[in-house]
Amino acid sequence: MSESVNFQSACSQSVISSSRNNNGVLCHCKREAPIVRAWTRENPGRRFYGCRGFGVGNGHESCNFFRWYDVEKPHGWQNLALQEAREIMQEQKEEIANLRAKVRSLTHECSNEFSRELEDEMKEKGEECEALKREVLILSERSSMLRNALVASYVGFGVVVGGIMVMSRW
Repeated sequence: MSESVNFQSACSQSVISSSRNNNGVLCHCKREAPIVRAWTRENPGRRFYGCRGFGVGNGHESCNFFRWYDVEKPHGWQNLALQEAREIMQEQKEEIANLRAKVRSLTHECSNEFSRELEDEMKEKGEECEALKREVLILSERSSMLRNALVASYVGFGVVVGGIMVMSRW
């Protein structure tokens, strides 16, 4: 199998870790190629050099450089242990994805319930506000009538006092 096919196979599967290249291996882009760990079924835990790539516009391009860091494939009990570790990691990824989906679902449900409660409360507060507006209108009308009655009383009192004063002089 050619190295570029191995690289594509390794990259299309699960590649989860990388580290600095201390050996000075450069990719075809003349950049330092990091050491990456493959978690494919064929090469669990096997390390390789891969192109880091470079930014082009909004995308990312790579020269698809690939070279094995670990010369030998894992074998024997190490291979079995690495495959078990790979399966455990896959199960954990799935469990994490399921838990995240559940959290999103519960958050959405709580949000909807909270939203309904807020809607009901706002409707109730709106009704209270309308009742208070009606009460303020009634009280302002009463206040206006009482003010008019008070002014009329003062005018009447003034007329009566004036009349008494005029009559007392005569």
